[in-house]
Amino acid sequence: MTALIYETYHLGMRTTRRFVRVPANYISIIFFPLIQLLIFSQLYQEIVRLPGFGGQTSYLAYLAPGQVVFAAFMAVAWSGFGLLVEFRTGYLDKLRALPTRRWSILAAEMVPLFFQAAAMSGILLVIALLLGATIVTGIPGFLLILALAGYFGLCLAGVSFVPALLTKSEQATSTFSLLMFPVVFMSTAFVPAELMPDWMRVVNDWNPISFMIEAIRGIMTTGYDWELIARTVIALGVIGVILQAATLWAFSRLAR
Repeated sequence: MTALIYETYHLGMRTTRRFVRVPANYISIIFFPLIQLLIFSQLYQEIVRLPGFGGQTSYLAYLAPGQVVFAAFMAVAWSGFGLLVEFRTGYLDKLRALPTRRWSILAAEMVPLFFQAAAMSGILLVIALLLGATIVTGIPGFLLILALAGYFGLCLAGVSFVPALLTKSEQATSTFSLLMFPVVFMSTAFVPAELMPDWMRVVNDWNPISFMIEAIRGIMTTGYDWELIARTVIALGVIGVILQAATLWAFSRLAR
């Protein structure tokens, strides 16, 4: 176990440096949710007058949690690309030729995603606060949001890793990641469930992204809803276990 942690740490630091050294990585992650936060909060600021918003007076306050989660999603949506690059350049084969545990290689790609998702969400959250949003739970709430965002990113990382490892194709991986975007848009990121069509409400009732958004929205606007937070953690945990198991299986096929 000590050797596994040691190898994961050092390989993970390399993964982190690979991410940080290319500004396009974090600029592309932050760009889309930032644009939505800046434009939608102004363009649709009067939408909160609709009865479904339950007396909410600021669309910025309503919109911010969804964009924080969106940033976490974007941080991992194409995370499998890095492993594909290592595979194509032969670096993965070099690691496998060393007395390095294969699971350390995969863990070194996965663990940094927690911090990347938390960092990207943190940037969006700070910008939202500068624009006028608030966090009624203060600094502890801020830190809890970052932890939840990192956890969210780690649990959903398999959405990119599984197709990347199975197809070994950047194009197929990109296409599959794009298919996840409707799931984000069918959440409560932009409007409450009360304003959705009936069929979309059914989807939203089972949408883990909505669970995460509502948990963060509560932390920011009303206070801690521990029941909702626990339900969110459990739901994402179940999805994470399934996706991680699929990732391990796909990686074992690639690393034979």
